[in-house]
Amino acid sequence: MHHYHHRAFYIGVVCVALIAGGLLALNFPVFLDTYDQWGFQVNCGTGFASDLSQAATAAGQPNYVDQCETALILRRLWTIPLVVVGSIVLVMVAFVAATAWGRESVFGEDPVA
Repeated sequence: MHHYHHRAFYIGVVCVALIAGGLLALNFPVFLDTYDQWGFQVNCGTGFASDLSQAATAAGQPNYVDQCETALILRRLWTIPLVVVGSIVLVMVAFVAATAWGRESVFGEDPVA
């Protein structure tokens, strides 16, 4: 096995970790650093789906709905690019690895190596 096969494997593992980490972070709930009138921390939903019902019913001077929307946008701003970049690099590594391994199996040893 050539050195680029090992690199492709390691890059693929890192990409899968980036994708899994991004999707997991999107799945975690987003909370504000404030509490409603009943003492519960204001929950804004997850990165996948917003739930602004608690923020809308929470009594208080600041507008919790706007704060929740900002918190959700911030969560999505760093997780979605993480998943997209990881996915693109994973597809590119899989394509390059498939074409390199295809040349080796059809024509024998890869002339580049």
